[in-house]
Amino acid sequence: MSTTATVRAMTPDDWGDVRRIYEIGIATRNATFETEVPTAEILDAKWIHGQRWVIAHGDAIAGWAAMTRVSARDCYRGVAETSIYVDTELAGQGLGKELLTHQIGAALEAGFWTLQTSIFPENEASLVIHRKAGFRDVGRRERIAQLDGIWRDTILLELRA
Repeated sequence: MSTTATVRAMTPDDWGDVRRIYEIGIATRNATFETEVPTAEILDAKWIHGQRWVIAHGDAIAGWAAMTRVSARDCYRGVAETSIYVDTELAGQGLGKELLTHQIGAALEAGFWTLQTSIFPENEASLVIHRKAGFRDVGRRERIAQLDGIWRDTILLELRA
């Protein structure tokens, strides 16, 4: 784990770095079904306030994490989908693990009881850090959606409080 990394709440000033890192993830074609970064306004409406984080490594933002509600129904108020992105130039330094650990702790402290995520099977590094953090495989969603006209699978994982 990096000794020079710090996780803190995401601010509007971080948008440029969040966008840059999101674009890197999109370019890999193994991080998201998105093909363009949504606008800051769309993400602000989508992401749960108080559950948005960045990890600073030295003087630069190296990654971000955010959560989205899975349903507007009150019975699911403690269930959220997690997203984590790290600059691929800084992979292998423990930044994703540090960011995910912080995200989980903050979510549980805020009263969330189930965190879930969908990860492409090809994104082995993300699967590894999520499983090490306590997420369990729920199942493989075969041909769940298309990316670039190709049907893709995802692995659904969850962490229960």
